[in-house]
Amino acid sequence: MNPSGLDSFFNGIYTQYQKAYFELDPIEFLHNYSNPVDQEIVGFLSAALAIGRVELFKEALKLLFEKMTPTPSAYVRAFDPTRNQSDWNGFVYRFFKGPDIALLIWYLHQIYQTHPTLEAFFIKGHDASSETIEKGLTSFVERILSLETAPISATPPEKGSGIRHFLASPKDGSACKRLNLFLRWMVRKDPLDLGIWNSISPSQLIVPLDTHIARLSRCLGLTTRKSPGWPMALEITRILKQIDANDPVKFDFALCTVGKLNACPKDPNHAACASCPIAPHCLSLEK
Repeated sequence: MNPSGLDSFFNGIYTQYQKAYFELDPIEFLHNYSNPVDQEIVGFLSAALAIGRVELFKEALKLLFEKMTPTPSAYVRAFDPTRNQSDWNGFVYRFFKGPDIALLIWYLHQIYQTHPTLEAFFIKGHDASSETIEKGLTSFVERILSLETAPISATPPEKGSGIRHFLASPKDGSACKRLNLFLRWMVRKDPLDLGIWNSISPSQLIVPLDTHIARLSRCLGLTTRKSPGWPMALEITRILKQIDANDPVKFDFALCTVGKLNACPKDPNHAACASCPIAPHCLSLEK
């Protein structure tokens, strides 16, 4: 696919949809902290719970971070799974329950026991010469899931569980939407994304593929695939690289915001689509 003509469209929406739309995204929680380790932890947990309606997962995240006092990093480093697991009794959001949150924090505690940052843990499996983050992301997930789960759980989380929906792997064909979202926040730097990780090139990132990105990408001809998954995420990212080879994922927040605002109707018709920013390039409309 030749993205000729889409350069101005993508750069236009990138400029238009910036910090004024923070309320539609969990990234606003990361900007509440200045310590990079706090930002890593808040980003990791925010990505984990970024499911469903924005107003609902934001309430869950607000409750989560209010409990992690005095700071998220201090709470994680001091976390005792026997003593502190009860802090999360009664916590429920979608398919995440209290023990799931406690286990994610227990994983983070173990990582920070042996690594100064989550970035240092990630890059142990990262290949700086690879075209994409795929190898590093696969290793990251596998090494987290190999960490101790007791006494919170006798066995590692099974596929289909809330944690495994978050800690998904490219090896299984998953789009890894929320992990790629977390990596976008950590690696890219602009008024939205923090860019606190310096060991990974933004050019290696993969678009966080959700329902909005998948649907709008079909409308724009960025993908011919029907099933969201890692192959679709790769395909979309490779086309976006033709627009910005060094930073293809810079357009993710803007395109996703178009979807969240319902600026692009799900059932195309000329009346509703007249004001859609995608309409001039949309393949779903009869020209």
